[in-house]
Amino acid sequence: MPSPIAHLGTGYAIYRYYKHRLSEDRAQFWKLPFQTILVMGLSLLPDLDVVAAIIFRDMQKYHNNFSHSLLLGIPVAILIAAILRQIYHFDFWFWFLICLLSYDLHVIMDALTAERGVMLFWPFNQTRFASPIKLFYGLKWGLGWFSLWHLWTMFTESLFVAVVIAAVNYFERRRNNLNTIDS
Repeated sequence: MPSPIAHLGTGYAIYRYYKHRLSEDRAQFWKLPFQTILVMGLSLLPDLDVVAAIIFRDMQKYHNNFSHSLLLGIPVAILIAAILRQIYHFDFWFWFLICLLSYDLHVIMDALTAERGVMLFWPFNQTRFASPIKLFYGLKWGLGWFSLWHLWTMFTESLFVAVVIAAVNYFERRRNNLNTIDS
């Protein structure tokens, strides 16, 4: 699995992309740090199972199982979007899309890691799927908490996040330039 660096970076990119899709009255609210933290936190949801893995000291048994399913992302996104709809009175489908995208991108990123794969279609299929293309080295918990391997993972994922944020910045500038020309 990628470290939280890659997942949080992806969450931040989702935040940056969608903050411009809001009307002006919502944009002020969206700029609050809470919203940034919320969307970035949504990108870590599938890894909540790591709490049980740490408590019971068995990463293999508790982590990266049913919580890493694209299909489980649907009810999770419905639940979170409904809660946020009640609290903020925002569009349910907007929040559903952000939640589902954050959740499912996490699962896909884990499938792109050189590990055992993820159960993409749980509960209908418990087969683990792993991409033949490995984008991330991932954390190797079997090497312990403090391993040089983790330093390499942190470096490569920081580089990945830098590229993703640079791409978001590029497209944001491009969109702003096109809006200026249209005005």
